[in-house]
Amino acid sequence: TNEEITVNSNYITRLKRSEGQLRGIQKMIEEDRECSDILTQLLAVRSSVDRVIEMVITENLTDCLENPSDDPKKQRERIEKAIHFLVNRK
Repeated sequence: TNEEITVNSNYITRLKRSEGQLRGIQKMIEEDRECSDILTQLLAVRSSVDRVIEMVITENLTDCLENPSDDPKKQRERIEKAIHFLVNRK
């Protein structure tokens, strides 16, 4: 659906941004830039990736709730898995 395409596009856009930041960090390291500058950029990448993780978990959990499985056991497993990722992502 169009909504899925938009969500996937948002994931890809964010991940490409992180990819670009990582390439920039590699260049900074090659150029022996200040440690604090490198760490600042690394923290920005981590934050960006964390946001994608949150988006994926939210999408997954929303889908579990809006489109429940016919099998209650399977439904519970899907929700527990989403919660597990949410709780253990740090």
